[in-house]
Amino acid sequence: MEATTAIIPTFNRATLLKACLDAVMAQTLPPAEILVVDDGSSDDTAAIAQSFGEPVTFVWKPENSGKARSLNLALERAQHALIWVIDDDDIVEPDALEKLTWLLRDRPEAGFSYGRHLRFSEDETGQRTLGDTGYWCTCAPDDFLTATLEDFFVHQPGMLARKALYDEVGPFDESLMRSQDYDMLVRLARAAPCIGTEDVVFLQRQHEGLRGEASRQFGAAERDAKWMAYDARIFRTLFADIELDEFLPRGHAMETKLDERRALIQRGVVYARKSLWDLAVPDFELAGESGGGPLSADEVAILRRAFASKYGCADILEDKTLIDRLRRLKLAEPGGGEILSELARGLRWRVREAAQSGAYRRAAHLAGRVVSMTLAK
Repeated sequence: MEATTAIIPTFNRATLLKACLDAVMAQTLPPAEILVVDDGSSDDTAAIAQSFGEPVTFVWKPENSGKARSLNLALERAQHALIWVIDDDDIVEPDALEKLTWLLRDRPEAGFSYGRHLRFSEDETGQRTLGDTGYWCTCAPDDFLTATLEDFFVHQPGMLARKALYDEVGPFDESLMRSQDYDMLVRLARAAPCIGTEDVVFLQRQHEGLRGEASRQFGAAERDAKWMAYDARIFRTLFADIELDEFLPRGHAMETKLDERRALIQRGVVYARKSLWDLAVPDFELAGESGGGPLSADEVAILRRAFASKYGCADILEDKTLIDRLRRLKLAEPGGGEILSELARGLRWRVREAAQSGAYRRAAHLAGRVVSMTLAK
């Protein structure tokens, strides 16, 4: 069985790091090597890491240059065939590495394996409260790339990748303060198939602590806005690089106009969920103009996810021009009207969600947008 290097980048989280390392050291299948890369901490991080002895190797990086640089430094030093990146504030389950390793052993063609997580929090006494997974997508291996393009649901402590695959796709992007892991996962998923499990393999800590490197730290309240901004940056760059047929299931060649229509719809939904409507709407227009008869069940399901991003759909309320741009889909004959209708049906889910949570004013505003989208122009 191939051996694993576990990589733990850290910065000023000595107490949380101890709990993280305790869980890594308690694995039923221990990693052969554990690299703790300290991004210039000023607390007791070094003492905590060094107190564990072998197989922990403490790597000091005094320049505080960010998580991506820490990961790249560790990948250069890693000595084993499998790589397990673990966030310093999370807790891996005792059998996590064993499960992820066996998945790869059973599927040698897979570049990485992955499992589910649960969120958790701790009070001042250390009492732990478990939550749900948050956003999770159960999908076939061939649909993993498109599911990941829609939203980031597999996190580094829950995945085990072959070092050769990291070498193939290149280093983490050190210009990204956030979403380095999302950018990397997209690259891994484009390059190789994967295999997953519904089993929970780690616990993801929810806390109010600071994030980011010392010169650009931010709190939990800013977290989603930062992620959205960096995701948008990544996906704008990706648009020019990724081929349209990559928006089909892996191995499905784009041979017909219907294949092209589905790929355009899928790409449009991916970019809608990133609030990049300037890129999404033209794809919906092209899909509407392509013909081919009524939408398939798969295309309908994809379109109804356009407003279902975990970051919400504030753009449909705040962008006064978006409704007009969407309504012009009716002009994209013969199928633009049907595409618009399915987008509107997807938005109704947000109306129900707001109403069920007691946000009645928001529900009313969203319902008005649904009506506006479907009114004749």
